[in-house]
Amino acid sequence: MAANHPALTTHLDEQWRDIHFANDEVRCTRYEVTPQAGTLHGLLAEVGGAVRAVVAEAFATGQPLRVPGGRWSLSTIGKPRGSMLDLGNYRSIGAVMPQWLTPQYAALSAQSGVGATLIAAGMTVNVVNRELAKAGRALKTSGASDGQTFAGAIATGTHGADLKVGALHDTVLAVHLVVSPTRSVLIQPAVGALNGEAASTLASWFGMPCDLLSDDQLFRAVKVHLGSLGVVLNVVVETVPLYYLDRERTAHRDGASWRAVLTSRNPKNANGLHSADPDYLQFIVNPYVPSPETDPRAWMISMRKVPYTGQVGVITTPTESSLKSDLADFLPALVTFYQQNIELPGNPVLRLVTSSQLKKIYGANASSTSALPGAMFGPPDFLGIDFNPVRGASAEYVFDATQARLGVETILDTLASQLAAAQHQYLGGIGIRFVKGSNGWLAPNAKAMNCFVELQSLHTQELPAIHAAIGAALSQAGVPYGGHWGQWFMNTPQVVERWWGANAVQSWKAARADLLPTVAARDIFASPILTGAGLG
Repeated sequence: MAANHPALTTHLDEQWRDIHFANDEVRCTRYEVTPQAGTLHGLLAEVGGAVRAVVAEAFATGQPLRVPGGRWSLSTIGKPRGSMLDLGNYRSIGAVMPQWLTPQYAALSAQSGVGATLIAAGMTVNVVNRELAKAGRALKTSGASDGQTFAGAIATGTHGADLKVGALHDTVLAVHLVVSPTRSVLIQPAVGALNGEAASTLASWFGMPCDLLSDDQLFRAVKVHLGSLGVVLNVVVETVPLYYLDRERTAHRDGASWRAVLTSRNPKNANGLHSADPDYLQFIVNPYVPSPETDPRAWMISMRKVPYTGQVGVITTPTESSLKSDLADFLPALVTFYQQNIELPGNPVLRLVTSSQLKKIYGANASSTSALPGAMFGPPDFLGIDFNPVRGASAEYVFDATQARLGVETILDTLASQLAAAQHQYLGGIGIRFVKGSNGWLAPNAKAMNCFVELQSLHTQELPAIHAAIGAALSQAGVPYGGHWGQWFMNTPQVVERWWGANAVQSWKAARADLLPTVAARDIFASPILTGAGLG
């Protein structure tokens, strides 16, 4: 029996697929929340009623329920096993009402300029960036690209390259979560920003009871929730006064200068254009030594946050080609060349194409750009690309930043040896980012400072063997690693326990059992990724 509500549109037997074509398609029922009310309070009541109806139907039938998000992830984390609840039409964002704030947080806000913002969980990060900018506000950090829904971004551990803030989930103050047809919860730390009026107001708005849970253990679980703790309806995020990013990009030949920055995290040592104390630090790296060797192999990118007061020359919309600074802008350039015959083992022409595309996109000269966050992290070029018959793939390894150089060089050496010994050719690029640590139980940025290495590529027949070899090489080199939850699956139970530790795993499981006390409830909201990670 299908869920029924005036604010629901039901799409039967609809195709689901991620935007990269990394997963096989699934046929399922999609419940699209379509509020029609002319007032905000009416809209919120319709959203609440529609969500309750879908969750009630899932609990009555035992049918698994997923929220599709932006379909950004390449892993199975968002893959539906039953029906889907699409919250994309619920768009609401605004400063938290003053009466919701504790006196302590209100004082902090007045003193430092930080503020609490309530965001509908189904809004994409790019829309959030634009709406905040209109109000003179900004997210404290963002992912390297911004097409994810907000709930989806924190579900997977989307991180960016912020040395001082951490990842997107580290800016969250509270999460509003629907855990049954008759209960929602507002989860925050033990010393939180919100008081009981926040929960009672949410209960009134959405027409379902809402309990304020000020609990460190639960909050650390919900920060990176893996889409498996219930339906995230709203997120309260800490925002700051609007700033722009002053970005420097420099090209480097293969050699020691850029590699040394992997250890020092001081890009000024490799090129004086960079700040010695950047807010963001990342690299784009050619997986192979280019030909000729005088061409750049690595591009170093640093950014500083500068208060925005309308300065001339700051880019405000994501339309400038000069902003290309992330690996996601590289993949579409390869698709054109590799629509056919991408399995040619060892064909050197393919490596030359990869090198030429990297040089074409990122250049051989230094580049300086200033842009608002919503422009700097704008939608990448792969949106709307027809990957067929090619499939995209992206794997992201994370290890302690104290082992950054060893880890990166181990990966580069493994790619070279795979090519030489087995004719396994990696057709993609490498992105390297540094991110401050998190206290989220399953946050990928689990150490005090973390080095993320992303391998974004085409999904060739050789790719599984390449990643197996990289994992084995990192282990042999003594580099413990974890993986991004939204990318190529590598978080086996062994990897999970080695990277996050038994206490974090058990604490996340305990929080899940607390919020979803029955096996049936946990099964309804469980992501397929839990089984492979030993978290089911």
